[in-house]
Amino acid sequence: MSLRNGLRSGAFVLSIALVGLFSAASGLLPGCNVIVAEPIQTSSDVGNPCVPFVELDARFPGTKVTERNIVTNDFQQCETGICLINNFQGRTSCPLGQPEPTPCTGPLDASCGPDQSCVESGVVPVPCDPQAADGGASQCANYGGACNAEHGACECTADDHCPQGTTCDVTTKQCKKYVCHVPGSCQSEGASELDNEGKSCCVPGSDAPVSSAVCGQCGSRPPEQAVYCSCRCGPAEGAPDEGNYCECPDDFECKELVPYVGLGDTAGKYCIKKGTASDVTCGAVHGYFDPAACQGIGFP
Repeated sequence: MSLRNGLRSGAFVLSIALVGLFSAASGLLPGCNVIVAEPIQTSSDVGNPCVPFVELDARFPGTKVTERNIVTNDFQQCETGICLINNFQGRTSCPLGQPEPTPCTGPLDASCGPDQSCVESGVVPVPCDPQAADGGASQCANYGGACNAEHGACECTADDHCPQGTTCDVTTKQCKKYVCHVPGSCQSEGASELDNEGKSCCVPGSDAPVSSAVCGQCGSRPPEQAVYCSCRCGPAEGAPDEGNYCECPDDFECKELVPYVGLGDTAGKYCIKKGTASDVTCGAVHGYFDPAACQGIGFP
């Protein structure tokens, strides 16, 4: 699968769980007047598929069908800068999901078995603050002792400087996760279930395997129904009218997805496909299914 038009690494995700809401500060100053503008013209790519940038992280297990997520500032994929994840389970690039892959220790590890290799599956940083008085050294006392200012993470020189299950790459001084993987064996969106069967979840546009378990996608919420470019079409109930809203295409409706709680510039109504606003159910899940972590009904 190719990564659609590239992903903007600086994009921001606001996750709205149906049972708990969160917003970031709006930055509006007291006494400022709100200017109401005419709605902006409907974007030509509302409804076009987008790949959440968090799928570039090999450790990311996917989103949950009980959540709504608004990815902003993603202008490389969407003209409006908004990639909407509306009650979607798993990863868009991995229809069948996967169980957690077998861990290994590095490229020289031959324990994975025939046809498999021990390959890198993401960096696992130990965060530190290079701006601290001691340069972050105390935070890295048990992880090598030095804080890398560029990465904001502790530098390792041995495996025991790394979190459990990771290995120190002494060349880059980064802790890395390695898993067993059949090279070139990655699932892809749009491929048949038969073609994806037995293959790994991989970082979009690469052969890098995902290191975590990933739920299979919900039968009633495939990516084309739940993950696509959108735009803000109106204010949330009780929020000030900031104007400059978009108009939804004919097959979309304007629905409030992010309630107004007094803070947050993402609160508002968004264009979503008609008939997908309520009664969210997962349905049958083909592929990997863990009843403790996944919604829906496991289907062999």
